[in-house]
Amino acid sequence: MREKEMKSLYFRELFAAIGVYLLVLFSVTVWIKDMPDSATKTALALSPALPVALMFWAIVRHVARMDAYLRGWLMENIAVAGGITAMFSVTYGFLEGVGYPRISMWVVWSIFMGGTGVVTCVRKWMEK
Repeated sequence: MREKEMKSLYFRELFAAIGVYLLVLFSVTVWIKDMPDSATKTALALSPALPVALMFWAIVRHVARMDAYLRGWLMENIAVAGGITAMFSVTYGFLEGVGYPRISMWVVWSIFMGGTGVVTCVRKWMEK
């Protein structure tokens, strides 16, 4: 499969899964707002994880379709982003030790994903 076709298929799969995720997320948020605590409320609150699994599956399929060079290039970008995230986490851990507030794992995840995007863009720009 050519790279352009591969990317197009990936975006279709991923954005379809994101669309389902947003639909489920907003629907569930409205439905459970006034529900009493129960097993049903917990199950509904966890239901957006199912479309997240679809997003994961789209990503796994995309990586599997890549050739060895692109897969290695992507893994290097992810490794650098992981290092950036680790440096942030360790540094902020010291700040928490002196009274700074604890941060959510969503912040750490956002730094990792943002770092992957930035590293990818910088490396692509440097290759031109």
